[in-house]
Amino acid sequence: MAGLFFEQFLFRFITAVFGVWIGISSVVSGTGKALPAAPDGFKPVLRFVVTSDVHLDGDPEQAAAKRLAELFADSYAYADSCEYKGLDAVIVAGDYATSGADKEYELFNKIVNENIREGTELITVLGNHEFISYRDEDPTVTYDAYRRNMGQDVDRHLVINGYHFIACSYSDDGKTFDSKKEWLTSELDAATAQDKDKPVFVIQHPHPFATVFGSVNWGDLTVRSIYSKYPQIVDFSGHSHYSISDPRSIWQGSFTAVGTGSLSAFMSNRNYIHGDEDAPGESGGFWIVEADEAGSIRLRAYDIVSHMFFEKNDYFLTDVAKVSAHRYTWGNMKSFDTAPVFPDGAQITAEKDDEGNTVLVFPKADGYWGAGDYKISVSAGANEIYADTVISNYVRADAGDMRVNIGSAGSGTYSVKITPYSPYAKGGKALTGSVTI
Repeated sequence: MAGLFFEQFLFRFITAVFGVWIGISSVVSGTGKALPAAPDGFKPVLRFVVTSDVHLDGDPEQAAAKRLAELFADSYAYADSCEYKGLDAVIVAGDYATSGADKEYELFNKIVNENIREGTELITVLGNHEFISYRDEDPTVTYDAYRRNMGQDVDRHLVINGYHFIACSYSDDGKTFDSKKEWLTSELDAATAQDKDKPVFVIQHPHPFATVFGSVNWGDLTVRSIYSKYPQIVDFSGHSHYSISDPRSIWQGSFTAVGTGSLSAFMSNRNYIHGDEDAPGESGGFWIVEADEAGSIRLRAYDIVSHMFFEKNDYFLTDVAKVSAHRYTWGNMKSFDTAPVFPDGAQITAEKDDEGNTVLVFPKADGYWGAGDYKISVSAGANEIYADTVISNYVRADAGDMRVNIGSAGSGTYSVKITPYSPYAKGGKALTGSVTI
C-alpha cells in the first residue's frame, strides 16, 4: 500500500502548499453532494470515444491491435443501438505506437481504415513513445513522420457538432509543452470566446499534474497551469495507464480532467497489471462520451476485454464551466467511499497452477467504489512466507473471485489474512482462514 498512501499524501501536501493554483477546492470543497445521473430524457447531439496507450508494435496478432479494431466494432454497435446513432470521433491521446516506427503507423492506419465509418473523425496526438525511434536524430523528424503517416498536423483545433476539440502534441523534444504554451492559450481563448459556458474538449498525452489518479507520478505542470484558467475545459489524458475503473480517474477542480487508461494494459501505482503476478489478468478500456445541446456530458467507462461497461463508472457532468457546480472533486468523491466488505460466508482456498505455484482464491470485497487493493499475509506458525499488496480485479467489468499467485509453497497448513482497501485507502475487515497445501 506504500505507493497508494504516498501518492495521496503527496497530493494533499501539494494542494496545501500551492492552494488556489493547484485547485485546493478539489480537496476541501463540500462533501456528500449527490453525484448526478443522466436523466431518462438525455439526448446526445455528440458522441465520441477516447482512449490512449495502444502501443502497437507492428504485429497484427498483438492483443492491442485486436482491441483497437474491437474499439470501433463495440463503439459502433453501441451507437447503432441508441436513438442518436452518430459516432462523431475516435480519439487516441498518444502512444498509439510503441516506438513510432513506420510499421507501427502502417498497422495503426490499416486498422483504422478497415474499421472507421464515414462521418467519424480520427483525432490523435503524439505521446512520448512516438519519439523513441528518432531519439538519436533531430527531434523534428518525429513530427515529419507523424505528418507523413497521419496526413495531418501534430496540433489541431476542430469543431464537431458545435463542440470545440483542441488536440495538442508534445513539443518536438518529446517530453514537454514548452513550445505550445502560446498556441494552446490562443486556441482556448478562441474556443471559449464563442460560448463561455460550453465545454471545450482538450486532449494531450500526459495528465495535468495533481488532477486524476496517476498525475502525481506521470503528470505535466505546463498544461495544468494553462488549463486552470479555463473552467470550461474537459481534458482527456493518458500516459499513466491507470485504470478508468478507478473513481480517481475523473477529477474536477479549476477545470475537469479524465484519465483515459490504456487499450493495451492498465497500470496501478504498483506497476503494470498482468495475470502472472497480479490477480486481474488482461485489462484495457476506453470512454464513451456523449454531450447534449445544453452542454451536459455523460461519460461511460468501457472494458474492452470483457466487452462490458464498468457499472460504477458512469458519470454525468452538468454546468462544467461553473466550478461551484462541480461534483466530481477529489473530496466529494472520497466522501462516498466505504470500506470494502467481503460477502457473508467468504472463504479462502488454495490450489496449484500448472507450474506448481500456489494460488489463493477468495471472493472479491465490495463497497461504494469497490476494492482497490488487498493486503495479503501468509504464515506458517510465526514464519511469514508471503506478504504483499496486490491490485484488485476491479479493472475488469466481469470480475469474479480473486486469484493471487503466491509462488512456491511447501506442503503444510498456512494461516492467511487478507485486508481489502478501497481506492481511497479505507481499510475493511480482514478475511482470515487457513489453507492446506
